[in-house]
Amino acid sequence: MSGIAYGQQAGFVPANIALEAGASSRRMLAEFMGLSFEASLVPGGAFFNGGNRALIDYVRGLGSRGIVQFGGPNVDTTTYAAGDLTNLAQFLGAVGWRAILGLSLASPIFGVADQASKASQALGERLLAFELGSAPDLRFKDYGSFLAAFRARVSSISANDPAAMYAGPATASHLDWMARFGQDERPQLVMLTQQYRHTGAEAALRIGVRDLPKTAAVVDLPYRIEQIVSTGNNMANALWALDFGLELAASGADGANFHDDADGQRGPLYQALLLLKESLDARFVTRNLQTTNNNFTVYALERDGGTRVVTFINRDANVGVTVNLNPGRPARNPRVRRLTALSMDTNQVNVVDWQTADPAALDVPPASAAVLTL
Repeated sequence: MSGIAYGQQAGFVPANIALEAGASSRRMLAEFMGLSFEASLVPGGAFFNGGNRALIDYVRGLGSRGIVQFGGPNVDTTTYAAGDLTNLAQFLGAVGWRAILGLSLASPIFGVADQASKASQALGERLLAFELGSAPDLRFKDYGSFLAAFRARVSSISANDPAAMYAGPATASHLDWMARFGQDERPQLVMLTQQYRHTGAEAALRIGVRDLPKTAAVVDLPYRIEQIVSTGNNMANALWALDFGLELAASGADGANFHDDADGQRGPLYQALLLLKESLDARFVTRNLQTTNNNFTVYALERDGGTRVVTFINRDANVGVTVNLNPGRPARNPRVRRLTALSMDTNQVNVVDWQTADPAALDVPPASAAVLTL
């Protein structure tokens, strides 16, 4: 793709971008990357064990640190045996990630407490928190009913495991539950969580998520968006996920867990997350963007060593962009990695690995994304 003057072709518009010389204090955390799996995949050990090399390499490919979350609609009917938890511990040790482990809000209380005790012993420091239930706002008639069920299980778990910590409330849409839950259960919470389903028509949910930094700040807790599900694993949703992940990090979220089937398929979403990985453990840099393409977004970060990472996302199916970037300081060996596709609805993507680049004349074709380091 290098050497083609996209900016001279019809259908490309200019984008002038200027970065500030210094980085801000806002950091995309080293553990920001996350995947969400169905809790029902843990029993039996077919997926999560120390010998599943394909899945281990798949997860480790997204970073040496991260959070895996186990939940989903079947969590209330899922039971973990001791062997399942041993296998999971071996898997987590192999990938180097920590886990938020879902427990049932429907099973007998003492059985749930027994599973929690075994999980704490098996997972040790790899266990970040327990999460009770999944999308409780779809199961309980009101917040009070959910809280009563939550507290009953926590009381039983604490009898055997007083040091157990929790995340939640993992609601599907009622974001107001997060604020109440954080205030009511603050002493035993390590994190607030909210689910997210991308359909293209979730305007209210997206607006609500943008208000979560205020909610989390009131109780001084981190928060993650989890069970992030899209309607299809195509290029459009991959570009959306990349944009959404960076927007969440820029707004103060501590992580994003994208739903995964544990099949190890490196499709469009996975390739987009590989681009997201480049910005981990770096501070955001303020940028000024001028372009007529309203579907073109840019995020800039700076690693501690000084390398700047600029991500360009073109979610327009027809209009390309030619970038003229002022990096805010002398460029250091600028290189670019690209993700392209022939259309937004295809699941066939093309990865163009690192090449030298000119920040003053960088093409970003329709339905594509690029990461520039300099």
